[in-house]
Amino acid sequence: MSSTETLGLRERKKQRTRQTIVEVGVRLFAERGYAETTLVDIAAAVEVAPSTFFNYFSSKLDIVFGLMDAIIESAQERILERDPDESATDAVLAWITGDLAAVELPYGEAMRSIPAIVASDAELRSSERLKLALLEDVLAAAYARDLGESPDGIHARVMAVIALRGMAEVWTSWYEQHGSDPDFNSSETFALKVAYLAPALATGLQAIALLPRSPTHR
Repeated sequence: MSSTETLGLRERKKQRTRQTIVEVGVRLFAERGYAETTLVDIAAAVEVAPSTFFNYFSSKLDIVFGLMDAIIESAQERILERDPDESATDAVLAWITGDLAAVELPYGEAMRSIPAIVASDAELRSSERLKLALLEDVLAAAYARDLGESPDGIHARVMAVIALRGMAEVWTSWYEQHGSDPDFNSSETFALKVAYLAPALATGLQAIALLPRSPTHR
């Protein structure tokens, strides 16, 4: 076996271990309560040594947002590193149906429980807002490149908010209807997000063209 193949197997094993820790950790949080569950409890349930466990996660908060961190990393790779001739909108839509689907689907059961866990704890609610802000930063940077402005510019920020809130609202609406389904399966949400965002982002680009440029913009 080549060194490349060995590395690939090692990385896939690490990814599976991360997914298992998240799934088991989230299940225990849902069953016992977030505050009542310890990292030692999770390590024991996953059947890994504490020293090995801490190679993956250093806190319970990291476990709850392990999926969100993976989503942000995926967005950075796919959207910010897109080909020069691919627009931010095309990259975002392609990311949702391709890369985002591949990231989220292995965490099916965790995705069912995470909203309630986050809602139960003030620290988690605050951390969720921070994670969403980090994803918004990625989206703003993507549109800033297309628009020729700073990622903090109003035009890029408006587009980032449309993309982020659009995805979030589609997910929330779907989850409210299907979160308790016995055969919980979020695979249809990716097509729903694209169907909503494609016209929303196109309209957003038309709308921001009406906004004045900053007096200092060159």
